[in-house]
Amino acid sequence: TTVTIGQMINYYNASGHSYPAAALGVGGASTLEQFCLLYIEESNAEGVRAEVAFAQAMKETGWLQFGGIVKIEQFNFAGIGALDGNDSGNCASFPNVRTGIRAQIQHLKAYASTSSLVNEQVDPRFNLVKRGVAPYVEWLGQKENPTGAGWASGANYGYSIVDMIKKLKNM
Repeated sequence: TTVTIGQMINYYNASGHSYPAAALGVGGASTLEQFCLLYIEESNAEGVRAEVAFAQAMKETGWLQFGGIVKIEQFNFAGIGALDGNDSGNCASFPNVRTGIRAQIQHLKAYASTSSLVNEQVDPRFNLVKRGVAPYVEWLGQKENPTGAGWASGANYGYSIVDMIKKLKNM
């Protein structure tokens, strides 16, 4: 991880969105600082850069405002199981914020490497990932990945996360 909690907070605040304290507080992250700390802790545990996971979560949730297939109370910050065409709520759900963040980071680790997980597996789709096919953030997009595998089908998916990370690092 190459960013601080302060940078993450500043980046979020610069988005102009309000942190959904009541909804995420039920899941154990009543403040933005607590939320960011969970990203640092869970990322460091699995050897994934927190800035990648955090930026992806902001992209996937519309700055924690949700509104797509995933509902905020599912604590699914990366659209795990929210496949194109699914109905609202038809995706993975987690019991709390930490578990949802852990699942996202485990899913990123599955794409990035073939290393074993450190924490108990909570990502319900971990075993569906062809391990190690996206060692670069840019390759998270299926269209940009030379193998055709990747996290999302949208064009420039990984590149858009890289752009977000660049802005985050300058906060």
